[in-house]
Amino acid sequence: MSEVSPTGLTVIDEVKGGARTLVFSSRLVMASNTTLQLSLLFAFLYLRANNFGGSFHPNGVGTPPQVLALISLAFPVIGVLALWTVWSTASKSRASSALTRMLWLAVLAAVLTGAVRILLMYQFNWTLDSAGTYADLATLWYAILLAEFIGVGLWLLSLVMGHVRGTDRLSTAHARAILEQWTYITGVSIAVYLLIQYAS
Repeated sequence: MSEVSPTGLTVIDEVKGGARTLVFSSRLVMASNTTLQLSLLFAFLYLRANNFGGSFHPNGVGTPPQVLALISLAFPVIGVLALWTVWSTASKSRASSALTRMLWLAVLAAVLTGAVRILLMYQFNWTLDSAGTYADLATLWYAILLAEFIGVGLWLLSLVMGHVRGTDRLSTAHARAILEQWTYITGVSIAVYLLIQYAS
């Protein structure tokens, strides 16, 4: 007979309910983030279409350093692959040593993602009071993506520390939620890179 918790539900039912709530909440966050990203996309396309006397992208204002921008996308992709392996391993209940190694690889990818994107922000060489609305919006967009990567990276670090200490073993639901969040932000970052580099 299944153990009954103080809420009157079996422990198994509570675990399943908590997993569903976690995944649903994570997707609500992605939905609200989509609203933010679409607002920035609308602003970019509106300002680009109207130009307002050449104030969108004045002459002499370049795009962000392409090589560094590409490198800043490579580490999130590595993070996606690592987190996908973590989720796959957790869902199949494989050896925890492999799971722990991939978790640390994902943390390393998250740290490098934040570090390279911070470095990229200092390489724009834009004077925001004279570089036009293209530079203003691009800087804001990159800063928002940096903040989102840092936020999800800190969440990932808290999950890893709980798993390594044995105080809160990584569940399949947590692995799935963190994978979805990181993949979503990585996908948005790739789209923003293409937009800022080639639709300016």
